[in-house]
Amino acid sequence: MEDGMAEVTAHSTPAEIDTRLIKLWLTYAHNRAIADSDRIAASIRDTANQAARDAAEQAEPLEAAYRERLWNRWWWVPNGHLHREGECSTLYASTDRNLTAAASGMDDAQVVERYGWHVCTVCVPNAPVLDGFRTPGTYATAEADAKGICLNKTPARVNRRYATPYGSCGDCDAHGIAVTSLGNLRQHPHARKAADTARKARIEDPKLIGTATGEVLKVDGWEIKTRRTAEIDWVRHMENGDERGWASNQEWQAEQRGFARQIAEALAAKDRVTVEEIEARLMPKVDAKIRKFQREMAKANH
Repeated sequence: MEDGMAEVTAHSTPAEIDTRLIKLWLTYAHNRAIADSDRIAASIRDTANQAARDAAEQAEPLEAAYRERLWNRWWWVPNGHLHREGECSTLYASTDRNLTAAASGMDDAQVVERYGWHVCTVCVPNAPVLDGFRTPGTYATAEADAKGICLNKTPARVNRRYATPYGSCGDCDAHGIAVTSLGNLRQHPHARKAADTARKARIEDPKLIGTATGEVLKVDGWEIKTRRTAEIDWVRHMENGDERGWASNQEWQAEQRGFARQIAEALAAKDRVTVEEIEARLMPKVDAKIRKFQREMAKANH
C-alpha cells in the first residue's frame, strides 16, 4: 500500500478491515474538508477531490465485506464505555463514539475479557457474570503494565488530617496517593513493580549499586546509589577507621570499618568477586590519603 500499511482485502480479518477503513474514512474526511474550502487554489482542490475519491474507492470493497459478513462492531465513548453496534439507551444521538477496530469480530465473552468493566452492561446484559468483568480487562492491564501504572482506585486507608486527603493502595503498596472527592485514588505508579524494576536495575546496571539481592544500600543512615559513590565512601570510611589516621576513638574507628565492610560486600556482589579482592583494589587509595595526612601533620609540627 502507498501509505505503508499491509494489504487488506475483503477476506482479511474484521479487525484488519476495520483498522484499514478507519484510516480511509479519516483520509476521505480530511480531503473533503480541503476540497470544500473556498480559500484554496483550484489545483489544490482538484488534488484533494481526487484523494477523497481514491479513499472512497478503496473503502468500498471493504464496506461491502462488512455488509456481507456483518461481524460484531464495538464503539468506544471517550471517558465512557464500550458499546455494541447500534443504538444504546444510555447514549444520545450526539454522543461521540469511535469504532474500536481491535474488538471487531469479537463476541460478548471476548470483549468482556479484553475490556473488563469498561463494557456497557446495557449493550451486553450478561457482562457482569462473564469472566473478566470484575477486572479492567487484559488490554488495559497490558497497557498499564507497559507504563508502570496501577489501575486500582479503591484506597485501603485514607488519611483526612490534611486539606487534601491521602490514601494507600492495597494492590501495589503505594502510599501518599491523593484521594478525589469521590473517594477514589488518583492514578499512580505501581509501587511494587517500580520497586522490582529498581531492584533489577541495581543488580544489572553497571553504574548502580545495591545489596547482593538488589535492595537499597544504606550505610551509616545514608543511601548509596552508584558504584562510584560506593567506592568513594569505602575509602572515606576506611580512612576514618585506620589507626594511622586522625581519629583516636577506637570504638568509632571500628564502626567506620564496619561501614566500609558493608560497602565492600555490596561491591563484591556486584563484581562477583570476593570482599578481599575489593579491599585489595581500593586500599592503595586509603594508604595514599593516610600518607598525605601524615606529611601534613609532620609539616605542621615543624
